[in-house]
Amino acid sequence: MKKLLLFALPLFLFSCKSGVDAHKAAIEKLGTDWDAATAAVTGFSEGLTKDMTAYTEAASGMMLDSTAAAALKGDAATKWNEATAAYKAASAGYAPVQQELNDFVTMWTEKAAGVTALKDGLAAGKLEGDVAGQITELSGLATQATEKVTAWTAKQAELKTAADSALGMLKAAYEMVGKKK
Repeated sequence: MKKLLLFALPLFLFSCKSGVDAHKAAIEKLGTDWDAATAAVTGFSEGLTKDMTAYTEAASGMMLDSTAAAALKGDAATKWNEATAAYKAASAGYAPVQQELNDFVTMWTEKAAGVTALKDGLAAGKLEGDVAGQITELSGLATQATEKVTAWTAKQAELKTAADSALGMLKAAYEMVGKKK
């Protein structure tokens, strides 16, 4: 019995250690993928904010006050109203993407604690809970983040095209009414 215990104890200790080792590669890959996805989401967010800011600043220099806009008549009024409606529609197009991004970033930030816990557990040599399940869930989120950034980037290109068109209309209308002042 004593020999069995002496034989079984090292096997038990080895099997506990191998549990951590068994997940090492997956946790390291998850950490790398998570960091890359975080960088992609952050980069997209910064780019979207930059686009929205530039668009708003460009348009703000071409806006008429309410008195001047109300004083427009005929073709000038029609062009101005069409241009401002296009500007408002293009501006509103950014809101759903921004909201989806904000919701995703909130969830992403909450889940980042799980990645940190796995990395810390790996470093300490002690993992707790359903490690394989956590890795699967978090790896799926990293993949989802990459897919979302791809979709958002395509949508951003559409929004930018619409915004550029609306700014062109606004500029033409502003120049037209500016000559009649």
